[in-house]
Amino acid sequence: MKKLYNSKRIYISLIPLVLFFLLAAGALWQDKTANDRKNDTIDEKRKSGIVEKTELPGNEESAAEEQTGPADTVKIGAYIFSLYDMDFPGNKLNIDFYLWYNAKKDSMSLLENLEIINSTEINKSYEMNEKRGDIFFHSVRISTKIKEQWEVNNFPFDKQLIEIKIEDFDKDNTKMIFVADTAASKIDKDVHLDGWKIKDFGIKIDDHTYETNYGDPDIPLNEYSSFSRATLHFTLEREGKGLFFKLFVGLFISVLISLLTFFVNPLDLDPRFGLSVGAIFAAIASQYVITSTLPQNESLTLVDILHDVSFIYIFLCILISTISLHYMKTGKEVLSQKLDRYSFFVFAITYLLLIIYFVGKAI
Repeated sequence: MKKLYNSKRIYISLIPLVLFFLLAAGALWQDKTANDRKNDTIDEKRKSGIVEKTELPGNEESAAEEQTGPADTVKIGAYIFSLYDMDFPGNKLNIDFYLWYNAKKDSMSLLENLEIINSTEINKSYEMNEKRGDIFFHSVRISTKIKEQWEVNNFPFDKQLIEIKIEDFDKDNTKMIFVADTAASKIDKDVHLDGWKIKDFGIKIDDHTYETNYGDPDIPLNEYSSFSRATLHFTLEREGKGLFFKLFVGLFISVLISLLTFFVNPLDLDPRFGLSVGAIFAAIASQYVITSTLPQNESLTLVDILHDVSFIYIFLCILISTISLHYMKTGKEVLSQKLDRYSFFVFAITYLLLIIYFVGKAI
């Protein structure tokens, strides 16, 4: 009897456990049914094209579509209306221009994300954001100071390629690419820069890859980003013929003075040697004045070549004067006079030919 009582007690104690499992199973079934209904609703909306990003858990599907979908195309153009304050020693040029975008989306923040890669200063004004039909039109006036590495090897007959490099710093080329508005982009006909001719304006589009992960631990070291870049470019050609004579006339007169010493008696030491020594100092001063107006350059420029050739010829004049003086003191007066006369013509002709050659090569 006692054994039967214990068995009933055990069965009764199991009733709460059975009820717990039944309730848990019912809750799981209800949750599964609700999820199935939710997924069915999402599938129906996706088929009808009205599914919203917030209805997808974590926006994972929308993020995947954004990464794998086609990049947005933005038409970009510019109108340059001012060039000023060209800082040749400082490698800078101020440029004012209007920039515009034509896009199909209004949520791209194009003007906010605008970046001019090779500028040291940028000021934006008169921003405009309007919808024109199916196109969103964005326009802004920009005043910027551009950094340039001037090419001075052929100064003062140099040509400078000016570039304005524009990117959107927020969207790489998987999300947005530029298309050039070549028809409307140009330089105003009244733009003028003293001493220069403005030629060959254009706008080109390319991709620029930044070979870094910017220290982001979530990005692999060998995973680089490429951005669509629009480059406004034009050529400045210096009107250098008048400037050439203005800069180098002192140098040429120094060499001429040194050549004229061949008509001075070698025994007259002060004028014979003093003029050539003075010519050297004048040539050094000429080089210092001209190079101070140019940016630092490690290569051999036309300015360096012309001054170096002049230094050599002035030195040769002093050398010939020394030899001629020796001939005079040893009684070889006729030989001294011949040496002076021949040296003048040979030096003058060869110096002139070298100057014409190097200047013609630069032009």
